[in-house]
Amino acid sequence: MKHTIVLINALFLLIGIKGFTQEIVIPKDTIYLEYKPNDGSVPHYRGKKFKNKHGINFNLYEGNGLIYPKKGDSDTLAIKYLKDYQFTEVKDIDSLGRLWYRKNLPVLKRKYGKIIAPHDKNGKFVTYLIEELNDCFIKYRVYWRNEHVID
Repeated sequence: MKHTIVLINALFLLIGIKGFTQEIVIPKDTIYLEYKPNDGSVPHYRGKKFKNKHGINFNLYEGNGLIYPKKGDSDTLAIKYLKDYQFTEVKDIDSLGRLWYRKNLPVLKRKYGKIIAPHDKNGKFVTYLIEELNDCFIKYRVYWRNEHVID
């Protein structure tokens, strides 16, 4: 009888510890950005893509940088499916970040014990870059450069 009580107490202790140790996952919003190559109307370094040792780098018209890592996920889809994606303007990213913060404030408080938000876009958004080609488009899962992406 004494052993049964000890086993039951140990079981409750393990269940309690497991409940406290579960990681709190902060949800991210998904956004889609459109890649436009440089047409000469902006400085030469905007609207460019180039490869380096980390992957494909995209310089957007608005001056933001994205990276598609070498081991990243991409899809090539028929152009007819392009209408299924709702694009976000880069100028709206900051306001979307504030909305994300307000929406996730209870989860952030629970995870960190106080009000601390991820300060980068990669902590708030799952970002896809759409590059349109002739008869298809490529959907890259990208990360915002200079925001805790690469060691």
